[in-house]
Amino acid sequence: MINGNASEFIEELTYQDHYAYYQGKKYFFNGCQCQCYAEGNIVNVTLEVYNLTTNIAIFSTTQNSIAECIAAFEEAKIFDGKTFWEVEKDIEWVDC
Repeated sequence: MINGNASEFIEELTYQDHYAYYQGKKYFFNGCQCQCYAEGNIVNVTLEVYNLTTNIAIFSTTQNSIAECIAAFEEAKIFDGKTFWEVEKDIEWVDC
């Protein structure tokens, strides 16, 4: 990963958002968002990725846990038919 560590990028998606470039396109990674019951137990977790160049959501998943959201993201072929791990060396992590 350009400008960062891919494992750290994934770990931080569990609690915060990221911006990145891949093949000239800017992406917004909307980190895990938890919906909780009043007592604090998690109802579900959503993780989304948007292509800001085309203004299209390219990935969205809602799972029962943060770990399941991250796993679904890691398995999704959202970068020209490839997973994050297959293209991470070409992704540039940016502040905004």
